[in-house]
Amino acid sequence: MRLPRFLSKLIPNYELIDMKEWLNKGVIELYFRKEDCKASMTCSVCAEALGPKKSSHKMKIKHLPLFNFECRLIFLRDKGYCSKCQKIRSESLDFLAKETPHLTKEYSWWLGRITEISTVSRTAELTGNDQNTLWRIDFDRLVLMMQNYKIPDVKRISVDEVHARSKTRYSRENRNKQYFTVVSDLDTGRVIWVSNYREKEALDEFYILLGEDRCQQIVVVAMDQFAGYKASTEQYCPKAKVVWDRFHLMRNFENALNDERKEILEDKEIKKSTIYLGNKFKYIFLKKAISRTKAEKKSFSKVMKENKVFYKLELIKERFFTFFNQKTEDDAREVLIEVKDWIKKNNFKYLENWVDNFVGGWETVKNYFEMRVTSALSEGQNNVIKALKRRSFGFKNMMYFKLKIMQVCGYLNSRYISIDDY
Repeated sequence: MRLPRFLSKLIPNYELIDMKEWLNKGVIELYFRKEDCKASMTCSVCAEALGPKKSSHKMKIKHLPLFNFECRLIFLRDKGYCSKCQKIRSESLDFLAKETPHLTKEYSWWLGRITEISTVSRTAELTGNDQNTLWRIDFDRLVLMMQNYKIPDVKRISVDEVHARSKTRYSRENRNKQYFTVVSDLDTGRVIWVSNYREKEALDEFYILLGEDRCQQIVVVAMDQFAGYKASTEQYCPKAKVVWDRFHLMRNFENALNDERKEILEDKEIKKSTIYLGNKFKYIFLKKAISRTKAEKKSFSKVMKENKVFYKLELIKERFFTFFNQKTEDDAREVLIEVKDWIKKNNFKYLENWVDNFVGGWETVKNYFEMRVTSALSEGQNNVIKALKRRSFGFKNMMYFKLKIMQVCGYLNSRYISIDDY
C-alpha cells in the first residue's frame, strides 16, 4: 500500500512505515520508525545527555483528527542511562505535549484553543476525551503558560473585585475572602493580574511583582472607594493619582437619596394622599428627568404637587447629576457647594451624611477632572468573569478559576501566545 506523503512528516526524525484503518471504530493508526537510531538523546527529566541506547518501549499517542477519524501515532521511544539522574530514562521528544506524554503538542494545543471558548465538559464531549483528563490537561497548560508570564508595562490601570467563592458554602468566612482582586490595563483592555481576596495585601502582591521601577511609571489607578486599594497604591505608586470611579460615587448618592424617599414615605398621611407612590416610584424618582417617559413625568409631577419635599429632592438630584459633566475642577466644586447648601438648609439627614463624606474625600474625587478615567473597564470584565463562572457552574479550584480569568480576559491564550513560544 502506498502511504500518503502528507503523513510522512508528522513526527520529526521518524519515518512512516505503515498505516491501519479501523473504519468501524473511527480510528486511524500510523506506525513510525526512527530514521537515525544512533542519534544523540537527552533526558526527558533533566535534559542531560543520555548514554547509548539501553532499551525502548512502545508509545501510542493521540494526534489531531484526520477526516473525522481519531488519529493514533505508534512508535518506539528509546531509553538510555542518565548520569545526572543515575537512572535509565526515556529520551526527550519535542513533539510530545508538556502536560502529558499521551498526546502530541499540536493536539494538546488544539484542545487548549477549544477550552478557551467552551467549557471542559463540552470540549470533552466534542473531542471524545475523558472530562477529568481534559481538565488536568487544561489546568497544566495554563500553569505552564503562567510560569512564563510577565506582567506587561502599564501606565493606567483599573482595580476592582469580583465575587469568586460560593456564598452558601463559605458563608461563615470573612466576606473579603470570598472575592478576587482583578487588575486591568486601561490602555489594552486586558486583565493583567488576579489576586486572592479583597484586601490591601492582594494589591500589594501585584505591585511587588511589578517591581519598584515599573510602579513609578503608573500615572493613574481607577478604583472604588475601598480603603485597602487606596492605601496600597499610595504606598507603592507615590506618583500615581487615585481616581474613584464615578459609578460607585453616584451609587452612594442614589442610595442616600432613596433613603430620604423611604423616610418620607413612612409618614402615613403621605401614603394615603398619594396613589402614585407604588413600588415602581423608586425607579421613576432616581431617573434623570430627561429620561422619564410621558407617563412617568405625569405621575411624578402629581407627586411633587402633593409633597413639596420631593420637589426639593428633585432639584438636588438633577443638579448633582451634572457634577461629573463639568469641564474643570473649579466648576465641579461650585456644583458641590451649591448641592451641599441645599441639603443643609432642608435638613436631609441621609444626604447630609453622604455630602460630608463626599467633601471629606475631595482630594481624591477631584482627580477625576484631571485624568478622566473610570473603572468601567473592570465592571465590564466582571460581567465576563461572572458569565464564565455561570457557564462552568462554579469553580471548586480557585487557582484554576484565576487562570481561566487570565485566559479569557487576559493574555494566557492562543491569541497572544503561539505554539512555538509555549
